[in-house]
Amino acid sequence: MKMKKRALTLTLALALTLGAAPAVASASATTAQATAVAQAGAAAAAASGQLIAPMAKSTKILSPKKAKKLAKRMLVNRGFRTKRQFKCLVKLWNHESGWRVTAGTPSGAYGIPQAYPGSKMKSKGSDWRTSAHTQIRWGIGYIKNRYKTPCRAWHAFQRKGWY
Repeated sequence: MKMKKRALTLTLALALTLGAAPAVASASATTAQATAVAQAGAAAAAASGQLIAPMAKSTKILSPKKAKKLAKRMLVNRGFRTKRQFKCLVKLWNHESGWRVTAGTPSGAYGIPQAYPGSKMKSKGSDWRTSAHTQIRWGIGYIKNRYKTPCRAWHAFQRKGWY
């Protein structure tokens, strides 16, 4: 069952990325339904001339728990050495994505940091759709450049409802 959910999540993420309508984007959707949505999106992308790179078969999606551990190490490496900054980042991304690599919205926000549009993260790696490392690296850089610290980003989010 766990593998089916992972396949369903990846298929839905691919469908959303390709612009397919998320007609079956629910927990009750079957893998076959999600595959049909992804195939329809791929066909539409091919008809419009878009190039689609296949995902590597060895891509491993990190669990939210493992993504948090990775972020903690990466935050320290970027100069944020306090527990307070990590706690603020956890609050922010708990709200935004639940630390799910494939979290997405109909408007186009995607990934752990909910980059809008998600494709912005390809500046940090071509694996931005499935790599927690790439998404976290992009998110920490965004926070550092725009807000200076995760706590300032969290406080901005609390005021505005976005960051």
